[in-house]
Amino acid sequence: MSFENEWEQLKAAARAEHSTRMRLNQAPGGTGQDSKKKLHVTPGTLRSFAKKAEEKAAKEFREAHSVAVSKTSEVSGSMKGFTCDEAFISFIESWKKGVKYVVGAIGDEGLAGNLRSSADSFTAQDIDIRNSFSGAGTYKPGDTI
Repeated sequence: MSFENEWEQLKAAARAEHSTRMRLNQAPGGTGQDSKKKLHVTPGTLRSFAKKAEEKAAKEFREAHSVAVSKTSEVSGSMKGFTCDEAFISFIESWKKGVKYVVGAIGDEGLAGNLRSSADSFTAQDIDIRNSFSGAGTYKPGDTI
């Protein structure tokens, strides 16, 4: 195959790929089935999810951790004299540190705390907006603008 033929094939492939990208890039928005759904986030919604993160997700994770650690701990105690017994003990300690980190990331120090902080920010912003309309910018007859 000559260079010219190969070059033409490469250009044609690039044109085809470019036209596909352009079509996707210019796809009309809001015509799908779910286009009428809107995201509605309120401070209450955020606080509700924070509560679920703390009370449900973190709790279930701790419970799953307890089962895993208890089963793994049984293995490490039954292998005395083997070099892997110490590896299991080290693994359990590492596992506990990892669980503490994940529970913290889910709980009040992490996700739940961030959700509550966002809810507080939304509330403060709503209060600021409400206060901005509380007559501080209204004009009375005779005021000079």
